[in-house]
Amino acid sequence: MTTTPDDARPLYTARVVNDGGTSGHVRVAGGPSLPTASPFDVVPAEGSRAGADPEQLLGMTWSTCLNATLEVVLAEAGITARSRVCVEVELHRERSGVGYRFVPRAAAAVEGLRPAQARVHVEAAHARCPVSKLLTGAADVSGGHPGPRVEAVEFSDLPAR
Repeated sequence: MTTTPDDARPLYTARVVNDGGTSGHVRVAGGPSLPTASPFDVVPAEGSRAGADPEQLLGMTWSTCLNATLEVVLAEAGITARSRVCVEVELHRERSGVGYRFVPRAAAAVEGLRPAQARVHVEAAHARCPVSKLLTGAADVSGGHPGPRVEAVEFSDLPAR
């Protein structure tokens, strides 16, 4: 019988399915479903598109994970204070002219701490945050290979909306 080390067992798995790319929907199994959009979609007069684009979704993901990690780091240091993280995700053309790339940036603040005082905690949170690790290439995913693992599967193997 083969055993799996505890650190290799997932604590939680989110299953998310996109159907239709940036003109469709993204759905979390047992959770919310959101319409998707392209950052190039025309914004209606009301001021917002009907769906979220990949840059917004990445920004939501990183800001939430980084801030949650910062809260843990602060608690471990005995600091009771609110924190806030703002993420900007820019979309650029690849230098080759073919395709696109993201340029994400984050800014974090801790209420009651000056930036110089908060820096050590923000840096510790960035080093521990799972999304930061993915974005910086520091994640150990799928047997020690850097970067997210992507596999091709049958279309019918993925649940429909």
